[in-house]
Amino acid sequence: MDSRPALSDYFARLPSSPDLFPFFYRGLVGLRFPIEVAEILELRYLCHQVVDRAENDGQGYEWSEFASERNLDMDRLGIQKSPHRERLSQFLILMHGYHTDHKKASAASETALYEALRNNRFAQDRSHHYGKTAGFAAIISAASAFLLSPYTAVIEGLAVLLAYFSLDSFYSLLVLKREERRLEGELREVTRRRVRSVNWKAVVRQTAAILGYTQPRCGEAFRSLPEQEFHEFAEVDQL
Repeated sequence: MDSRPALSDYFARLPSSPDLFPFFYRGLVGLRFPIEVAEILELRYLCHQVVDRAENDGQGYEWSEFASERNLDMDRLGIQKSPHRERLSQFLILMHGYHTDHKKASAASETALYEALRNNRFAQDRSHHYGKTAGFAAIISAASAFLLSPYTAVIEGLAVLLAYFSLDSFYSLLVLKREERRLEGELREVTRRRVRSVNWKAVVRQTAAILGYTQPRCGEAFRSLPEQEFHEFAEVDQL
């Protein structure tokens, strides 16, 4: 059984969490119809909710080249009703904003990770240098303690101290290498998740099918329902 969150779960958190955009986008364009009625109703509700919230918050709806291009996509799908085109355009502009926020957050994370890796490698070089220097000095001190008997106690203490410092430096080096592997893993994950470009034609097609403005390629948007539930769903769809 698939334990991944439903597409609507990602969408519900998307406005405040741009890092979720890749999960929602890839889930949306990869959505295979028909899907469960409860899921499609939830997605429809969330689509309308984010548009209404944007309008109420005064974010506005700016016509742009992007919106013009999406209108061409709607023409290809045969979406003719003005309210449907307006609503879908508003939603797509918001999605464009989410994608922009995601790219900015992703780029900021990448920059921070590269900086952390540079600092880590500098610290590794320093620990390696200190460890070698202290180890070499510990060997000289130990040899001096053996050859210069009047000063044995002092030099032996110095040799022990230098040996401890050398071992501590090499232990720190091991810790830094583990941290480097962790940072590299995070960096690979950030670049793997990043959505560099969006297939807007697929987004328009899938969103229009979810909203009931057009039929998906398979011909059915949701799985068959008992007759009573089907009529209830049809009434909701007309709202």
